[in-house]
Amino acid sequence: MTQNSYHRYTSKSVLRDYIQAGIGVLFFGLQVILADLGIIMGTILGALTIFFIGHGARTLNHQLSFFELTNSGLIKHGPVKKRLAWEQLGEVKLRYFSTTKDRPSSGLGKGWMEITLNGDGISMKFNSELEGFAHIADTIEKKATSLGLRFDQSTEANFRALRGDIRPEDSDNPRDKTPYPDNYRGSGL
Repeated sequence: MTQNSYHRYTSKSVLRDYIQAGIGVLFFGLQVILADLGIIMGTILGALTIFFIGHGARTLNHQLSFFELTNSGLIKHGPVKKRLAWEQLGEVKLRYFSTTKDRPSSGLGKGWMEITLNGDGISMKFNSELEGFAHIADTIEKKATSLGLRFDQSTEANFRALRGDIRPEDSDNPRDKTPYPDNYRGSGL
């Protein structure tokens, strides 16, 4: 990589998250303010209102932040600035969260992915709503591999799925034909 690349969360995902936060605050917050609730219901609805306010704050952080991918590392610009040099990288986790029962054989399907990077007391986390996520994930995988880092089984399978990499077709084991051998649901034979 010779040029720095810049990545931010898509407008669509930020807008969707603001709508979710707004609906949650209105739905639960108005009841707390306007209704005569008992202590238990007031506490429950108040906690849910605070949760949605937190979701809105996280969304504001996503809107104001962008990531810079450089030859030397990854930098998060925004309200909370973080910098992680590739040499500091100690752990990489790539998790897939499905919104349907079955995982896709490749790519994201109907779920989303989240990368967590840790090293030298610095932690960065971002999800697949980030523009250029596949490019960033590919770069992180290559850098981590070149540094000799080992991935857990789930992270390894998720990188394969993101690349569309499935094991060879000549294998007799149906578990080899999915990037998720630990969760294969075969015919049961």
